[in-house]
Amino acid sequence: MVLSNRDDIADKISHDDITTNSLQVLLKNVNSVSKAVKLRTVLQESIEVVQNVMNTEASSLMLLDEGTGELIISMPTGPVKKEIKGQRINKGVGIGGWVVKNEKPFYSNEVAQSELFGGDISPNFTTDNIICVPLKNSHGKIIGVLQAINRRDGDFTDRDIPVFEALADHLALSIERCRELQDMQKKLEERDLMLTEVHHRLKNNLSTITALIELELSDIDDEGAKEVLQKTTARIKSMTEVHDFLYNNEPGNEIKLKLYVERLSKKISNILSHVSQKVKIKVKSKEVSLDTDRAMSCGLLLNELIVNCYKHAFDEESNEPRIVIEINETEDKVIELKVSDNGTGIGEDFSFTESGSVGGWLIDVLIRRLEADIDIEREEGTTFLIRFDK
Repeated sequence: MVLSNRDDIADKISHDDITTNSLQVLLKNVNSVSKAVKLRTVLQESIEVVQNVMNTEASSLMLLDEGTGELIISMPTGPVKKEIKGQRINKGVGIGGWVVKNEKPFYSNEVAQSELFGGDISPNFTTDNIICVPLKNSHGKIIGVLQAINRRDGDFTDRDIPVFEALADHLALSIERCRELQDMQKKLEERDLMLTEVHHRLKNNLSTITALIELELSDIDDEGAKEVLQKTTARIKSMTEVHDFLYNNEPGNEIKLKLYVERLSKKISNILSHVSQKVKIKVKSKEVSLDTDRAMSCGLLLNELIVNCYKHAFDEESNEPRIVIEINETEDKVIELKVSDNGTGIGEDFSFTESGSVGGWLIDVLIRRLEADIDIEREEGTTFLIRFDK
């Protein structure tokens, strides 16, 4: 039996004494582990690297349970791997327990004579020689043990310790990185769940507000006041639609404008249909998606333009009044929104900023928020064309 630590090895051999072949195998195999992301993948690839580098019959990667101090056989290889996987070794027991306690590597070519050896875990396997080193994270804290058992081409020597320690250091850092990524992913999932719940509650609250406003509309005689409340209801429902999409979609997904606009225009039509004669709204759209903030701005903008059409574009003599909404994305990632009507048209001197209405002011704010350009065409009705970068 030989007990060794890193200082002892440094005194006995130099870096040049490490076999070139072992280093080549080590560098070739650890590259795949560096690219692994999931902890299970790291453990599996790590233990395969151990066998390739050390050329042994069996090996195991044991992780430390910080709560109990036990070592858990997390990823074993060899003839009894299925039998021993998941088994726990009591704190301080056996060679692995000694390595954790003393934070030093250990190897022996006469394991049965070692007072540290607590016997084979499985009656179907016999340990002849073993090498075992601690796994330490970037802060020097022990997180487990790496061991290789029964070398096929002879005994373990002092030369094997630096190679095995280098491998253990690399694997420990890979495991630490995976755990950090898993913790981060868990926090992100919890945040997404919380945001989804917030969107759901907000959507319900907005729906409650619009329902209360609509209940009061029938009791209001003043047409001006009724029109203001109808516009307010339409604006709230525009925002509600976005939150509905957020609640039902996967977290982080963009909103598909076609479906959003179709649902939005239908609700606006239902709210305002009694203000004038029946107006048909048609949506023509390619598959265009936007992030939630810009989608909401687009929804509010379309809401104001549609309301403006209902209020100003048509009169009692309008024949088959209609509104057409077109959505397109150009090759250079420019979103084009077009709202057209076949109404009476608007004057040449019309300006949203000078209209004096809340709707005109809101359209101007939303255009600037989207950093968009807006053009007005006055042929066969009115067409509003908005362009902005996706």
